[in-house]
Amino acid sequence: MRLTLLAATLAALTMTACGKPNQALPEQEKANFEKITSQPSTSASSTGGTTSKDDTSSASSTVDDAKDKVVEAYDSAKDKAAETYDSAKDKIAETVDATKEKAADAKDAASEKASAGADAVKDAAADAKKSTLDALK
Repeated sequence: MRLTLLAATLAALTMTACGKPNQALPEQEKANFEKITSQPSTSASSTGGTTSKDDTSSASSTVDDAKDKVVEAYDSAKDKAAETYDSAKDKIAETVDATKEKAADAKDAASEKASAGADAVKDAAADAKKSTLDALK
């Protein structure tokens, strides 16, 4: 029972440790990505400054496609993280409930044993009293 409670506590602490404020937030990462992708490309200057309209539109569509893929990957990762969190939360709740049930069962068993022990002591005292009274007659 103690190990189960310890496991639940450690799992809860691990879950809260994942939310430390010094970790990079997804919003910050997305903003940084936007900032990087919005900077002008240096590939045009390396080709001697001669770029056609088709090359520019092709490059921008490639960047847009890459940008869309990154956003999709980000959203997918975010959804998976939320599912993992919810799953872990449910498992912890189940563990806590099971621990509570085991504790109640242990309490009931201890109470029954204590009651049986008290009854045995009462019976032994009554037998001793009866045998003492019989001996005095």
